[in-house]
Amino acid sequence: MLNFKKILMILFFLVYLFLVLNSVSSADYYVNEDTSHENITNWMKNRAKTGDSLIFNTSKYNLTNRLDISKSITIKSYKNTHIDFIQEDEVYRMFKITGKNVLISGLTLNHYGNGNMLYPEDGEFGTTISGSRVDLKNTVINTNLIYGVSVSILKGNIVNCTINSKFQGIVVFKWKGNIINSRINAKQGITNRVVGSNNVVDYWYGDMVNSGIVSGKNGMEVTLWRGNIINSTIRTNDSKSSGIIIKYGEGRIHGSKIISKNGHAIKISDSVRITNSSLSSRKGFSKTIRYLPDLKIHEAFMSRRTCHITVSNIGSSTSKPVKLGLRVGKILKIVPIKSIRPFIPQEHSPNSLMKNTAKVKITLPKKYASEKYFKTVKVDYYNKIKETNKKNNVFRFKL
Repeated sequence: MLNFKKILMILFFLVYLFLVLNSVSSADYYVNEDTSHENITNWMKNRAKTGDSLIFNTSKYNLTNRLDISKSITIKSYKNTHIDFIQEDEVYRMFKITGKNVLISGLTLNHYGNGNMLYPEDGEFGTTISGSRVDLKNTVINTNLIYGVSVSILKGNIVNCTINSKFQGIVVFKWKGNIINSRINAKQGITNRVVGSNNVVDYWYGDMVNSGIVSGKNGMEVTLWRGNIINSTIRTNDSKSSGIIIKYGEGRIHGSKIISKNGHAIKISDSVRITNSSLSSRKGFSKTIRYLPDLKIHEAFMSRRTCHITVSNIGSSTSKPVKLGLRVGKILKIVPIKSIRPFIPQEHSPNSLMKNTAKVKITLPKKYASEKYFKTVKVDYYNKIKETNKKNNVFRFKL
């Protein structure tokens, strides 16, 4: 019995020792005013593990160099630490995040434009946060750069945050995430504009809920968007700037206010529904401009007695179901065609092979499969829909 008790005590001690050592090896790291950038970097490289926290334990901290966050950690403060970033040689990002899942919470991030720029001909250029999966919560971002991006991430939600930017609030490349209970005050609120780049994959899949944007040039400008804007306000002030510009979109705007002081309230895909919302534009400007579908007979050919027809949507929004008519001699064949999504150029789409065509087959009586009959194919035959161009609905050919 005595030996059994000793064995239990030894096992208990070993488990306790393991837990103690494990807790030490994966301990959170506290940053005080005198903590150096090198100290943080060494912790990140040598000790930080997934799930650890970098905790700022002071009311103010001067960051003199970029922080590279390579682990899936939480960066937070219980004291609303104000981190002032003083740019040094060729450093233009405040946080460069390569960790797969990073949470930033309870901080005020001040990005100032001091030091020598990597591209001095561009003036002051910097990004406060860039990364793969980054969630922001209870955080304030202040960026005073002439060409300053506050947030540039691929995945992650922005919750209970405030973004104040002299230039760009959120730059959209391939972002999947939501804006909830947050405010953006920026020259450009949510934008796909990138300095020095013309072709970027720019889409946003996500919702904006109980949030607001006050912007100079266009409140929300995204080529491709899928989501909802609920109980939110977007306001723009500059000349000819629109509250929302979405060329290809699917979703709903509900219970929101879109106000453009000097332009259109909304320029948007016809696939986006607008319900219980208030729109305001400059006098003489339309409140809403719709980007429409455009159905076209892409191809039609006969194979024996069967006519093969391909209809494509070369417009900017999903078409409603329509009917296609094939006239051969005295016969009119009518077939339904389901909704067709628009063709989205590869540089703006996450899927360059997105289907934007519909194919139908119509078999004719043997009598009419002859060269002497003039055939006409017409899409959008009975239930007419609004289109960009009605002139390409008809296709005529001879056998």
